[in-house]
Amino acid sequence: MSRTIMCSKDNLEKNLSDKIYIVTGTTSGIGLETVTQLAKQSATVICAARNIDLSKTIINNIKEETKNDKISFLHLDLNSLQSVREFIKQFNDKFSRLDGLVNNAGVMHTRKQKTVDGFELQFGVNYLSHFLLTELLIPKLKKSKDSRILHTSSVMHERTLVDLDDLNYEKRKYSRIDAYNQSKLAQVLYARYQATLLKKSNITSVSLHPGWVQTPLIKHTLPVFFQDVLLKPFLTMAGMINVKLGTQTTLHCLIDPSVTSYSGYYFSQFGIYKDKKSRAGGWPMKSPNSQVYDDLTCKKLYEKSLEMVGLKK
Repeated sequence: MSRTIMCSKDNLEKNLSDKIYIVTGTTSGIGLETVTQLAKQSATVICAARNIDLSKTIINNIKEETKNDKISFLHLDLNSLQSVREFIKQFNDKFSRLDGLVNNAGVMHTRKQKTVDGFELQFGVNYLSHFLLTELLIPKLKKSKDSRILHTSSVMHERTLVDLDDLNYEKRKYSRIDAYNQSKLAQVLYARYQATLLKKSNITSVSLHPGWVQTPLIKHTLPVFFQDVLLKPFLTMAGMINVKLGTQTTLHCLIDPSVTSYSGYYFSQFGIYKDKKSRAGGWPMKSPNSQVYDDLTCKKLYEKSLEMVGLKK
């Protein structure tokens, strides 16, 4: 098994008391671990999640553990574009700037379903809602001296192509695996094109693969009990890592000063890439999916996304 690439000790000991971050999907897994670490470093963190009661309990626990009272919750349901807009309004009312946006929340391998707005569920939740969230937060991100946007993708973005003519699987036979892969590829394309759009700004946009991490994300693929108990020894030998290791790429991209030189790049923990040269990962590394570097496809996806979320002028 490859070795986990680790965020530096210096980064994990930095005083982040002057930083404001938004993290989506914070009730479990990488999102929860990321918030906890940022809280330990005295950052202000807005936890964006759907489950109100669970979020409040978790935040109280983090505050007690870290002695950091600057951890708050704002409701966000990525199944609805209206919820995204309501989140933006609440955030804008309370905060004047933003130093980092971690687009972490997601669903994987769901059966064929649609979002409230009629989009294929995985594309809508994993990509389109985060796209709208990101675009609406650009003004706040521009008010920071050094702001970061992190798009949490997956090793699986390597295994598909974005179909601009059928993003919602209305023409193709639905594949829950390919739909997930497409949503993850869209994030990588978006990060790369966004870097071009923001190249004269203070904003760094990157995409990342956090590793094969032991989280509840697997629940539509395999019972969580199988992953966490019955098959854990075998899955660990195959490359599965715990959430603490799974946050290393996220934290590096969010905190390390060198990342500002790599806007648009892809950062990856070691992974099960088909391309053997890519399996060790890299901070950053070249994506093994050639469509990522198709400038026209990146541009067309961006323009189509603007239309889909109602931002096209």
